[in-house]
Amino acid sequence: MKKYYLSFAFILTAVICFAQNYEFGIVHIVNYDFKVVAIPDFDSSGNTDISDIGFTLMLPAGTADITNVVGQLSGRAWSASEFDAAFLTGQGLGDGTRDAWAFNLPPGQTLLAHTNGQQIDMVTFTVSNTPASGIISLLANSDPIAAGAGGVLNSFYNANIDNTTTQDYFSTIAAGLGSFDFATLSDPEVIPEEGLKIFPNPASEYLNIQSSVTIKEVSLYNMIGELVFSKGAVLQLEVSSLASGLYFLEILDVNDRKAIRKLVIDR
Repeated sequence: MKKYYLSFAFILTAVICFAQNYEFGIVHIVNYDFKVVAIPDFDSSGNTDISDIGFTLMLPAGTADITNVVGQLSGRAWSASEFDAAFLTGQGLGDGTRDAWAFNLPPGQTLLAHTNGQQIDMVTFTVSNTPASGIISLLANSDPIAAGAGGVLNSFYNANIDNTTTQDYFSTIAAGLGSFDFATLSDPEVIPEEGLKIFPNPASEYLNIQSSVTIKEVSLYNMIGELVFSKGAVLQLEVSSLASGLYFLEILDVNDRKAIRKLVIDR
């Protein structure tokens, strides 16, 4: 009998040690632009085949919407469907203070390589109407709203990671990446709108900065929040070597006030 107990313990330990899962997290890019990432707990050499993915974001009930949804997995398109607070309460779900946005990547194929702990960009989006308060958050599968929706609002990550069968590898929401407070964006220490102008926009060769304040530093970020370059007090930037697409220009003045502007490179 002792041998059987030891064998069972060994099998259970092996299952735990070799469990392979993905956590989800919401990451702030700039202003009201965000992305949702998947974080694996294992390495993949490129044979991980993503089928379909889903999750739900919760927003304060009201006028804020999800716009500019852009898929980051091999150009595959995502859908984002709203279930507002009134609809949810009509179904006996929630307390009327939160709207739900269900994101879905339909079944397809994306072969992916990654490392343990890497943040894999799944989709980017913008929150409209600049809410000054409230929280955007990922809905946990254990939340009563998700539980009462019969799986429609659940998070899942269906993939074939071992060339056998496709199954759900979502585990939980990543610690520290479950929500974002819009109040942190309501910063009075910003450069006044009328005090700054960038042109041309879209730009192809050079970008000019016209400012009524003294500039200290200019930084450019790509659409997923990676720093492209940072320069000192300049009023013109050469952008001819940059790939076409959407960027974010962060300008810091000598009083450490800042402004962030969207920039399109188009050649």
